[in-house]
Amino acid sequence: MRVRSLWWAAFLLMIANGTVQAGTLVVLQHQPGDPTRPWTWGKIIQQLPAVHAAGYTAILLSPHESACGGGYSLGYDPYDFRNFNSAHGSEKQLATLVRKAHELGVQVYADMVMNHMCTNNFRYPRFGPNDFHHAGKIEDWNNQWQVENGALIGLDDLAQESPYVRGELWNYLVKTNDMGFDGYRWDAAKHVPRWYWSDHVVNNVRSWGKYSFGEVYISDLGVLQSYIATGMAVTDYALYFKMRDAFRLGGDLRTLDGAGVAGIDGPNALTFVQNHDVGPPANRMLAYAFIAAYPGYPAFFDVDLRDANLNNLVWVQNTLANGAYANVFKDADTLVFTRGDRLLAGINQRGNAVQPRVHSPWNNTELHDYSGHVPNRRTDEGGWVDVAIPALSYVMMAPLR
Repeated sequence: MRVRSLWWAAFLLMIANGTVQAGTLVVLQHQPGDPTRPWTWGKIIQQLPAVHAAGYTAILLSPHESACGGGYSLGYDPYDFRNFNSAHGSEKQLATLVRKAHELGVQVYADMVMNHMCTNNFRYPRFGPNDFHHAGKIEDWNNQWQVENGALIGLDDLAQESPYVRGELWNYLVKTNDMGFDGYRWDAAKHVPRWYWSDHVVNNVRSWGKYSFGEVYISDLGVLQSYIATGMAVTDYALYFKMRDAFRLGGDLRTLDGAGVAGIDGPNALTFVQNHDVGPPANRMLAYAFIAAYPGYPAFFDVDLRDANLNNLVWVQNTLANGAYANVFKDADTLVFTRGDRLLAGINQRGNAVQPRVHSPWNNTELHDYSGHVPNRRTDEGGWVDVAIPALSYVMMAPLR
């Protein structure tokens, strides 16, 4: 459609200027139909046209360094940070993937494991026992010292206070950056001291013009904001846990109004419905509709690239979900909100259709549901409109284009 082509041209221009830090991210980790095997670089290369056609603006890859787990490892158990031949493929294939993605205007993010190695008696290429903490496993998850110095699920914990360790991690980051990556996910970010991120990593990455976000597995907004203060965006676990409770039988959608980091600081919120650590809410599709319209940078995890409904939500997010968030109606089963003067989103979790009357940004205007679920509606001269939302469904309404 013409609207999409115009948006895509503008997006490519932003990439050329190095200003893109948002859009819609797809995470490719497990091969479709086989959750035990990781995506390979070769298979992702084959799927790049489908990624582009679906409208995703960026891909997050699994960790790309050599790992201890062999052919079934996603890469979260590093063995050699300088060796980019992994279960996913060769370093040459990885370089080809990045190049071909860029040819299609798709960004590529690296998943960086800088907290730990695997479990190998503290002996690795270029690392020995003196380069690690020896504090044992984490016993108290509310004790920040233990969180930063203890062994996460038994993995050998690197000592970032060591100049030598910092130098080796810096070499790993520079080699990764030289591959042409556009951004980074910081794995297990809360297990690494915040001073390390701010003083040695994130500000340097920002100076390179790269986007980055940290995996901060906690729902506490204050803690999440403390990592944002280092310069990174964060995984919005505060919003995720609200969605997990809301998008289920008996859930309360009112709790989602202004929820999470996204509700107060959208540009620094990486929103998600599921990832490799946590599963989706019961009403998964409604949750995806919500994050596609809500503030934040939404990540779609291991999805079917041919899913027309999800791809439509990608288009909605990329094209319509801009501007300030404002709630216009809410009850336990229904949530309706606007994004500036560009989008009116409605979500209904009831087993029957609803039709709340809401105030919109547009006067005497024909609105089209870009999800295709209901016919057009016209606002009155005061901007009011009855928003019809089918049972267990959603609408994405905006003026006809």
